[in-house]
Amino acid sequence: MTVYDFDPSNLPDDYLRAVGLVVVSATETEAVMRDFIGALLGIDNIESIAICAQMPFRLKDDIIRTLNELKAPSASELDNLDDILDQITEAIERRNAIAHSSFPIHPETGQVFRFKEKARRKLSADWVEVTVEELLSIAKEVHEAGLALQGFMAERGLGPRKREEPLREPISRKKKARDDRRAEYGEKY
Repeated sequence: MTVYDFDPSNLPDDYLRAVGLVVVSATETEAVMRDFIGALLGIDNIESIAICAQMPFRLKDDIIRTLNELKAPSASELDNLDDILDQITEAIERRNAIAHSSFPIHPETGQVFRFKEKARRKLSADWVEVTVEELLSIAKEVHEAGLALQGFMAERGLGPRKREEPLREPISRKKKARDDRRAEYGEKY
């Protein structure tokens, strides 16, 4: 019986780099989506970050589609953006398949596989050989999907508005800190 090596620290460096590039490309694409939400809402880049920082991908996608439906000047504009968002969705799904997989290594051949279990209504698993080239192709797909949205925004003069006023120093929001401030400054400070 063959025992595969599931230790990610044993993956070859080119695989680690490629997997990392897939993940970082998706992060950048979601940052473009965040900026687009901010542009559609007319808020600045810091407010966009505050709203979208913990927002899952699907919600970003839904919000962009909904806001664009309210603001788009024509059905063709809606269709153009929907095509780009569909491209992003497909790319992010491919990213998810990579980010949520294990990468076992054959102990004798050194072949690397992608292993992903699923348990939605039934148990299944994918066990597929994966190459660095395939991973780099997914990273490129994810990156180019984000660039397509960025291009859509640029063509329409949409982009994140930079915050002009400085942020105040972070304030502790814990109950003890609030009580201490009230004790020191009174109710209105």
